[in-house]
Amino acid sequence: SELFEPLGIIRTEELLQARRLDGGEQFFTRVMDYGFSKKREEAARIWGEKETLGDMVRAIRLYRPLVIISRFTGTPADGHGQHQLAGYLTPIAFKAAADPKQFPEQLAEGLTVWQAKKLYVSQSFVQNTNNVPTLTINTGEYDSLIGRSYFEIAMEGRTQHKSQEMGLLELRGKQNSGLRLLESTTAKSEKETSVFDGVDISLAGIPKLVGLSGDFLNGELKDAQNAAAKALENYDVLNPAKTIAPLTEGLKAIREARGKIAEKSKQPLSASLADADFLLAQKEAEFSKALQTAAGVVVDALSDSETIVAGEKIGVSVRVFAPESTVAKVVNISLKTPQGWNSLAAPPPDVPTIGFRPRNENAFYASFFDVSAPPNAKLTEPYWLDKPRQNFNFDWSGEAAKNLPFQSPLVTSEVKIEVAGQELTITKPVQYRYADDIRGEIRRDLNVVPKVAVGLESDLLVAPVSIKAQKRRLVITVTNNSPNAVSGTARFNTPAGWTLSPNSAEFSLAKKDEKTTLAFDVTIPPNVKSGDYKLTANALVDGQTYDQQMQEIAYPHIQTHRIFSRADVTAQVLDLKIAPVRVGYIMGSGDKVPEAIQRMSLTVTMLEGKDLSTGDLSKFDTIVVGVRASQTRPDFVANNSRLLDFVKNGGTLIVQYQQQEYVNQKLPPFPAKMDMVINGTQRISNVRVVDENAPVKILQPTNPVFNFPNKITSTDFANWVQERNLYNFSEFDAKYTPLLESHDEGEPENGGGMVYAEIGRGKYVYSSYSWFRQLPRGVPGAYRIFANMLSLPKSKVK
Repeated sequence: SELFEPLGIIRTEELLQARRLDGGEQFFTRVMDYGFSKKREEAARIWGEKETLGDMVRAIRLYRPLVIISRFTGTPADGHGQHQLAGYLTPIAFKAAADPKQFPEQLAEGLTVWQAKKLYVSQSFVQNTNNVPTLTINTGEYDSLIGRSYFEIAMEGRTQHKSQEMGLLELRGKQNSGLRLLESTTAKSEKETSVFDGVDISLAGIPKLVGLSGDFLNGELKDAQNAAAKALENYDVLNPAKTIAPLTEGLKAIREARGKIAEKSKQPLSASLADADFLLAQKEAEFSKALQTAAGVVVDALSDSETIVAGEKIGVSVRVFAPESTVAKVVNISLKTPQGWNSLAAPPPDVPTIGFRPRNENAFYASFFDVSAPPNAKLTEPYWLDKPRQNFNFDWSGEAAKNLPFQSPLVTSEVKIEVAGQELTITKPVQYRYADDIRGEIRRDLNVVPKVAVGLESDLLVAPVSIKAQKRRLVITVTNNSPNAVSGTARFNTPAGWTLSPNSAEFSLAKKDEKTTLAFDVTIPPNVKSGDYKLTANALVDGQTYDQQMQEIAYPHIQTHRIFSRADVTAQVLDLKIAPVRVGYIMGSGDKVPEAIQRMSLTVTMLEGKDLSTGDLSKFDTIVVGVRASQTRPDFVANNSRLLDFVKNGGTLIVQYQQQEYVNQKLPPFPAKMDMVINGTQRISNVRVVDENAPVKILQPTNPVFNFPNKITSTDFANWVQERNLYNFSEFDAKYTPLLESHDEGEPENGGGMVYAEIGRGKYVYSSYSWFRQLPRGVPGAYRIFANMLSLPKSKVK
């Protein structure tokens, strides 16, 4: 269930976790990952080259980098088509960001053109005599301040991409990273020592950097630069307060420089002045943060709940911590809330009990608030889900957070302090904090959730076209998200002529997070035409109808997010028949195929290690192997010979897509390979068809897979999603019969996506077609073909 948008949230968060390690800021385009892609042209067609370029230009104009480094080259060496497109567009974006004729709507929104000084491309993928690095950086160099190398940090960051299984060793010692200079607006040197060669990155160099002439701001910026040098000279790890005086002088000088720019705001600022103010604003933030740290000031803003319901309130505490000797003074504490919310001062809450004895957090200063959400408070979910997406592009029109990973925190504290005559504003998002018995302190962002959430056991119902009435079971879970008791009535809205039993169900939930599960039987009337029908679950509470599902995306390594969707069940009525077979299922890395089999009115038995090693497999007609079981189920590998004996004795074994381990361990009944060489040198380990609309040819029309109990035609391959297949057999023994052929445009034919073999009295099928994607999405043809595979033991077709 965590595919598409939910997977996007997970991978966005994993990028942010990596950035928390290396200190970088992460920007995004509006495009959505649509699955594996082989070619840049496909990515450009699906995403829209202009739209993607515009988002990249926007990110450059937002951040205004001096140097850009492209991770990808824009060639097939990058691998995925999406990577190729990113590499191809980066040099174009480098120039377009400085061109006022490119994407002028961004300038109308307040952005300005920006010319980065240099553009490099990483040499990680392609290193040869024609692409000699301009600069080689030893990223394995030890940094005594942080106690490790930047390469180690990078590898720890890569390990945060846990959903992609990217854990790596944090290698020590020399590690060279090559960069090739593609574009430069500065004088080029024959041999570079830094990406900033030719670029004055000093404070005093800002005027020249942005094109200001004369000595405007020179005095203030030299003072700030000297103050920064003095702070570094004064730094004492045992007494960081020694840096307060020079940091104060530096901050004062930066503010004076910005004040001079502001004096000119009575007339339109030149682009150079606007750029100077942008860079100085960053320096002001850096001086302010350094001064706050030197003064030892820490701010914590906590709510007493992770969630809030519209129309209700929560408590918020804002505490300021500082050493007893601090020179900082608290000037004011306030909360920034969404429009329509209220925050009022409140008395301190009761002292919490931590562990076996009460503990106080001894704050230097504290304020407490009651925060109330209005009755129409908007549910909290990523801003790019506010509007329906267009194909694989999110609609972020009208959003202030464009290019950002998520919107700003719901509630933020603002603490104004004074240090040595300079006022600082410290912002801190309000979070909920709790103690996990194993992991210790956990923090979660504050979210608005519905008073009642309606969860579906399944959002898909499958039924054959029938002259008789049919009954199906619908199960919902109602969850109370309010701190108060709730009671109400749950029901389904059904199509005309469909009946529900019971018609509705009462529920009562006494406390927050309490749930109840309710079952309904829906009767589909006779002679319903094939097609999709909608049934919507809802709960009526205090005169208000709630029909939102709440999907919580929570893992230990990322921030928790919630997304909402209407509690719709799609009832798919289709021309579907299936034989009464007994099915066993060996789950692999995880898929929803067993639920799909159950929707076809079959009982599925999940097979565990003991079943495979000593169980009676003869009680099954068909056994299905889940995706990637050869990687994740050592008991499947160990007992593969028993499964092949099951086939010899008359059973049917259906193996869904596996990776190289399957053939490397010689698990198929006859020899097969999965890799192949193309263009004479390039070896591909995953022969696949990524175009979900690629033509499919039925090679053996008389085979039972295409005849019993459903007659399969080319129309059954319509409306597939994401891809046709993956990890096909590239070569296979003559004892296999290829059943289907499909290939991406411009590639050779391949019949290894579904092969069939009769072994003894039984049947074996390796099918790398993406049933694990098609069946949960309710693709009619996928159900009909899979039903035929399951029914093979009962087929009389020869």
